[in-house]
Amino acid sequence: MAVETKGHSAISAVMRVKPPRRMHGLIVGVSFAVGLTFGATAGFAQIASDSAPATDETVEATTAEPAVTGADGAETPETPEVPTTEATAPQDAAQSDAPQSADQEMVAQSGDATSAVVFMYHRFGEGEYPSTNITMEQFDQHVKELTSGPYTVMGVPQIVSALADGKGLPDRTIGITVDDAYRSVYEKAWPVFREHNLPFTVFVSTEQLDSGYANYMTWDMVRELSKAGVTIGGHSQNHAHLPDFDIDRVKAELANSAARFEEELGYVPEIFAYPYGEANGEVIAAVKEAGYRAAFGQQSGAMHTESDFMYLPRYALNEHYGAMDRFNLAANSLPLVVSDVTPADYRLTRNPPAFGFTLAEPAPSMNCYPSEGEPTMSRLGEERVEIRLDGPVSSGRWRINCTAMGPDSRWRWFGMLYTVP
Repeated sequence: MAVETKGHSAISAVMRVKPPRRMHGLIVGVSFAVGLTFGATAGFAQIASDSAPATDETVEATTAEPAVTGADGAETPETPEVPTTEATAPQDAAQSDAPQSADQEMVAQSGDATSAVVFMYHRFGEGEYPSTNITMEQFDQHVKELTSGPYTVMGVPQIVSALADGKGLPDRTIGITVDDAYRSVYEKAWPVFREHNLPFTVFVSTEQLDSGYANYMTWDMVRELSKAGVTIGGHSQNHAHLPDFDIDRVKAELANSAARFEEELGYVPEIFAYPYGEANGEVIAAVKEAGYRAAFGQQSGAMHTESDFMYLPRYALNEHYGAMDRFNLAANSLPLVVSDVTPADYRLTRNPPAFGFTLAEPAPSMNCYPSEGEPTMSRLGEERVEIRLDGPVSSGRWRINCTAMGPDSRWRWFGMLYTVP
């Protein structure tokens, strides 16, 4: 890249582990940042033959094959350049009928950290869908790390509440989310989470359950999870590309799903995840108006007290990006705090995009990695960063990750996902 310089229900056991060597962290960091920038390729398009609907979240994972260019271009330790849904019930009343989960009952865990990492899974042990699946061997390794390493696993609503209220969290706080309510979540993942007392959130698109597809959970299964303390989140009615809809249709998606949650669970969720991670200003406003207090996208990075709580980041995990080096790198990441991000809307109106932001504090080693386009980065003093591309980007989704080495060999991370018309 050319550079121009111009003047939850349970808390895991906490154990300190030996930090990775700096050189190793640099190399893994570069390949991970570059890789997580790229969306699933056409080669990952999948058809669920056992009756999954057309909206099967087969391309939602934020990762794909590792990028080749730059993957081995790590700087030396001395130069730490980074890896490469109208009938919505009032939420207060609706949520009051929800079962009191263990993470809600637990006395709030406190600390000095102002950030947390949230992971996103989809399928478990479904090898025919590698772009959204995690193997059980990989999953077991993740759980082993979370329950034996220096992490505090908390329920996502608790994390959101703490950070939104400006309260401190334990260092290396982790949240776990699972999108789409595939049956493998119930059959394979939940027994493991339950055994290890790990809280998690499942985001549910209601029509996928109403349609009775064999590869999704049933409402009985979702009720069982909810009664056991698992957080249920909203994921629209039809798992649609919401920015492609007019605003009335977006509101109908939210209202219809809320009505089904009320009918089936007796409450409406408070946490939302945008299908495919896609949103724009109107969609976000509609989700907030529907009563959701926080919403997640699919851009990489650690959430923090100054995050946009209606478009929070998560790290996606799948077969291709489920290795322990990458898992550990993400789990230990810190936020790269920025402001004045442009474009401000998450749906591009200019192509190529003129991307920029202001750093909260200097990060001289920072670098940025777009999913498409050759970038030129201009540094305007120590704080303002502007990225320009050599040409327009393809329609669909465009991502960019910016990273900088932080304290204790932990990467600071800021990612964005834009929908391209």
